[in-house]
Amino acid sequence: MAPTDPRRLSLPRACRDALAGSRAERIDQHTVPVAAHWWDVEVAAARLPGVPVVGSGAGVLGRGDLFKDAATLDAGSDEELLRFLWRVLAWGSGMKLRLNRRRIHAVAADPTAALAALRRALEAAPHDPAEAYEALRPRGRNAVPYLGPAFATKVLYFAGRGAVDHPCAILDARVAAALRSDCGWDSLGRHAWPTGTYERYCALLGRWAREESGRLGRPVGVDEIERRLFGP
Repeated sequence: MAPTDPRRLSLPRACRDALAGSRAERIDQHTVPVAAHWWDVEVAAARLPGVPVVGSGAGVLGRGDLFKDAATLDAGSDEELLRFLWRVLAWGSGMKLRLNRRRIHAVAADPTAALAALRRALEAAPHDPAEAYEALRPRGRNAVPYLGPAFATKVLYFAGRGAVDHPCAILDARVAAALRSDCGWDSLGRHAWPTGTYERYCALLGRWAREESGRLGRPVGVDEIERRLFGP
């Protein structure tokens, strides 16, 4: 069977209908319960900066919180950058902590390399999804051990600070499953996507976002489509 050409795919009706809702409600206010104490204990035990990860008394993180975090990264502080990483991982994991201790220890083993890869990715993310993804997944490998495609793309997404025209979108197993079953991207793999696949994915969501922007008469972000593909 020939590989699916994403340029031929259409946005499912359910996704189109979901776009009628408020962007702020669907995106900025999308919160996830997180294991706040676990993160503070584990990061401190690894002798790494960036705690408290969530903050006193807080048990949830939202996309809007992480957009604000990304806006503070221009100064180049190692502590701010690592805290941003921990918070992205905490939001992406929720209460499921599988592999996160290994991710923390991988950063502790070579923080200089991890920080350099993160900075390269964040610099490229606003204008080149392929370059940004390659910074965290060079030649199909994880630049930071255990920071695979699903979490790498979360880092790239939140680097956009919530800008509606940010080109990078989250790609994880649930989004990929919806693309296969609901959109017809039959040749999309289940994980370990190469850079070219991520580039085509972002281009596909970008096209859909432009089409829906014209239909609705308002700017639509790729994240609004990703959010619906992920699930209600």
